[in-house]
Amino acid sequence: MVNQFGLKFKILILLNMKLELTFYKQLKALFTSIIMFLAIIFIAYYVGFNDKNTYKIIIPLIVILILPTLYLHINYYNKCKNYVYILNKDEIKVIKNNREVDYRKENFKEIKIYMSGTRMAGLALRNFPFENYYYTKIVMHDKHEIIIPCLFSNNIDRILVSLYNEIPVIKIKSFYPNIV
Repeated sequence: MVNQFGLKFKILILLNMKLELTFYKQLKALFTSIIMFLAIIFIAYYVGFNDKNTYKIIIPLIVILILPTLYLHINYYNKCKNYVYILNKDEIKVIKNNREVDYRKENFKEIKIYMSGTRMAGLALRNFPFENYYYTKIVMHDKHEIIIPCLFSNNIDRILVSLYNEIPVIKIKSFYPNIV
């Protein structure tokens, strides 16, 4: 009985959900990268910046762990800045620069979710911080597309699947899910 009430409550909340990009959501998405960067700086400070071997370790760590995540974050931000999505069970309203477009659920052909293999498998430990980034693409019958990255909500895949459960969902494994 408790699960049914909790599920009904979640569905009521999702009936008219507004997704906006905020500074807090961006910080939340970058949290792992920020922690890694601070840890790298701490190690460099602890070992000493004057040692030449320190730079041989720090620079590759930043290039391998921080820069790809930062690039992916900027890519997602540039593709979705100034967008607001209002989701309900019948449609998605996309608002950009005070211009509103309604996409009816009847026009949805499929929902594609581009994510890393570790995220797809539901593993808690990731190899790289950018593996937590993913985006969804809702493809319409008339060839229009709505792209919603995880910067709007870390659970956007679950939200879309629960709202539009009759629409086919295709999960696409991508090592580096960059929006092209």
